[in-house]
Amino acid sequence: MVPSSPSHYEILGLTPTILSSQHDPSTLIKQAYRRALLRHHPDKAVAAATSTASSSVSSSSQPRASNSQLYTIDQITQAFTILSSPRQRSTYDASLRLSRANGDDSQARFQTGIENVDLDDLQFDEEEERWYRSCRCGNDRGYTFQETDLEEVEHEGVLMVGCQDCSLWLKVHFAVMEDVADEAHSSASNKKEPS
Repeated sequence: MVPSSPSHYEILGLTPTILSSQHDPSTLIKQAYRRALLRHHPDKAVAAATSTASSSVSSSSQPRASNSQLYTIDQITQAFTILSSPRQRSTYDASLRLSRANGDDSQARFQTGIENVDLDDLQFDEEEERWYRSCRCGNDRGYTFQETDLEEVEHEGVLMVGCQDCSLWLKVHFAVMEDVADEAHSSASNKKEPS
């Protein structure tokens, strides 16, 4: 049996559910695109395959290496192009639903894990000015982001952060707090009466 081609969601490590839960999924799609380009870069893939092969005792002890799939730059770019356009993504989603209705559930089996966390529960590296958290895949700083990432989605109060090494995601919830002292000062200066 010939394996079916991967979905655009699978190539970028996303799901329709993740994208539909976002007010504006464009930032999330861009992050997934960049991460996929880095993960599947030919130089990095050769280096990872070489280190895996040299550290492996037998081929059966590394099933992940034999089952992992590298995607081409063309596949990643096409996935990004289609998922970035709401019209094209809608058409693509309809074709996925149709293929599932016709008995091809290969795309339906692809799922990505999402864990909900509060920003206050994450560790902060003051030297690098980044929040981080370890991932189940073993990367001690699999999830990492900066304040600028939060600022991009401050109106939503939720930031989706993908692991750098696997397809798991964190949904980081946060609230933007206004500086009360600044508000009081500006309010007081606005109330001054002319002399």
